[in-house]
Formats: sequence, structure tokens, C-alpha cells
Amino acid sequence: MSASCRLQTAGLTVNLRQEGSGPPLLFLGGSNFDLSINALVFDSALPTHFTLAAADPRGLGASDAPDGDWSMMDYAQDALDLLDALGWDQADVLGESFGAMVAMHLTALAPKRVKRLALAAASPGGAGGSSYPIQQFLGIDDAHLRARATLEILDTRFVELLKSSPEEAEQRIRARMAVEKRFRDSHRNAEGYPRLLAARAGHDAWQLLSQIVTPTLVFCGLHDAQAPPQRAENIVRKMPNATLHAIDGGHAHCFATSEAVDIMLAQWAD
Repeated sequence: MSASCRLQTAGLTVNLRQEGSGPPLLFLGGSNFDLSINALVFDSALPTHFTLAAADPRGLGASDAPDGDWSMMDYAQDALDLLDALGWDQADVLGESFGAMVAMHLTALAPKRVKRLALAAASPGGAGGSSYPIQQFLGIDDAHLRARATLEILDTRFVELLKSSPEEAEQRIRARMAVEKRFRDSHRNAEGYPRLLAARAGHDAWQLLSQIVTPTLVFCGLHDAQAPPQRAENIVRKMPNATLHAIDGGHAHCFATSEAVDIMLAQWAD
């Protein structure tokens, strides 16, 4: 496993991890992406086919948390600055959840820098539909209730699990509580996460999508209530060169199985 390192970009210093060899691939992670905790993308087959790079978003992990309010355009510019700092004139980009939102803004901002695009668990915002307002969970003080509410949104099948197998459901709730505590206690995530979610709440790439002609793979989880399949369908209808792939999973479908990565590798084989 490669260790992460600090990299100075034009805008801030980020915590970066890079592995593999082959064409450059930038991964933009979700709203709780912290390389020190959760980097499933590096456990996938992608580093065996690409030079894969991923960084903690501003405000999370060991990346900087600049003063002031943040916007989705700030995150898009951070991604563009990262491409510059890596010396990548062009790269494939995979965005998951919040990272998929950033990827849309990045591709609209600098279309020539994104060779191919993959969006997993994405919502376009605006008239195309927003992702579930997960910032509301910050107002739930009870850790058990917050974890349960989160799981119900991440995968609609969890509601049935509560009825059919309450003991297993309770185990998942406890596991989620542990994950949330570890994330909150890591670095300065407790301060940076609400600020990231405030930027996320303003996400609206709907009017940009028709301008994005980059070949795009759009993945959705059939049981995802955070970024429901209808959101992905709207993205594909709006983007000229996008194709939809429905995965039998929830919000975390991108790395829960190898299906999405296998599709990427088959479609992006050079």
C-alpha cells in the first residue's frame, strides 16, 4: 500500500495518495472521503490498469481547510489545480457521490482536461433533482438514531432488514456508529465536514450537463435513496455522450462489488 503525501497545489496543500501505472485516473471521493479511513478505490482493480490518484477534499483528512465559505466551484478548482500539480494535461475522472458532483463541475470548467468521465451515485441538482440533504443528519444528536437514519437512506433494503432481522440490522447500526465516530475524530473532520456539506447543498450542475460532451459512464444503485436512480436517468438524458448502468446495490454500489469497476475497465480498454 502506498503512503499518502502532502502536495502543494496552486490553491492549497492536499493529502494525496497515488498508486499503479498506466493512463492517469483521478478519483474524487464522497463527502466523507478521508484517505486515512476509507480508500476502497485503491483496493479495487483500478490501480492495476491506471495511475490512480486521490486526495482528501478540502476540509477533510490531512488536506487544508481554507477560511471562508466554500462552493462546488471551489472543489472543482481544487481538482483542476490537482491535475496541474500532478502534471496531468488530461486524465480520466471517476467521481463518487459528492465527488461525482465535483466531477460534473470540473468537466464543465475544463472539458479538455477530462478524457473520459465516470459518475457513481450522482445527482445533477437543480431541475434534474438533488441528492438527499444529508446535512440534516448533523441535527440528530443521538448517534444511534443518526446511524439508523443514514442507513435507511443509503440502501432502501435496510428498512426491510429492520423487520426481518433486527439483530443483523442492529449490528449494522453499531458498525455505522463506529464508522461515523472514527470519521468525526479524524484530523479536523468535525469542523470541515459541515462546511463541505454547506457547499454540497448548493450543488446545481443541471444547466451545465448539455455542454459536457465527454464520454461518460453513469452508475446508479437500484436501492439508493440518497441519489435515487431517477437522478442518474436525468443525467443521461441531459448529457450527449452518457450511458447508464444500473447496479443492484445501494449508495455505495461503486466498490461494494466489482461490477462498476469491471464495466469501467471493459468500456475504457485502450
